[in-house]
Amino acid sequence: LSATQPDWVTKTAAKHLHNPLTVQVVSQQPPPDIEHTLYDMDPSMKLDALRTLLNRQGPDPIIVFGRTKHGVKKLALQLQKMGYSVAALQGNMSQNARERVMTDFRAGSVRVLLATNVAARGLDVPDVSLVVNFDIPPDPEYYVHRIGRTGRVGRGGVAITFVNPREMPELRMIERAT
Repeated sequence: LSATQPDWVTKTAAKHLHNPLTVQVVSQQPPPDIEHTLYDMDPSMKLDALRTLLNRQGPDPIIVFGRTKHGVKKLALQLQKMGYSVAALQGNMSQNARERVMTDFRAGSVRVLLATNVAARGLDVPDVSLVVNFDIPPDPEYYVHRIGRTGRVGRGGVAITFVNPREMPELRMIERAT
């Protein structure tokens, strides 16, 4: 089940499945109510900006997306040292480690999930009210999936993206596609 079906999914399904079917559901529900906000800033200001957002946000769970495994782990360590309840989720983790992180996040013992695009699809945590793109996603499809972690089950949500002048081409591509 996915909000999008890129070519690689279609090709993989055709390669490995016998007579695959695609079911497309046309919903009568309005799209999720997600407020999109963009902050244009120097990369050196991103950590302070994130801390400000975390300090102002209520108790609901928050997902912060980074671009790389190393960057997500580094950011998690920085925020943990500052006293924030965070956990990192990235592709080099074992399935057991990923499940532990998600169990803690869903239970509320971890308030902030820092993740790579491994968490952009398939995560269903209904109370996420804020998604932060600490690093701009590499393409529009990831943007759609990342922000889709909020505004679920009829609730509103907020998606905030940090961007710097060098990333404007990626931003324009996302704007055109969405």
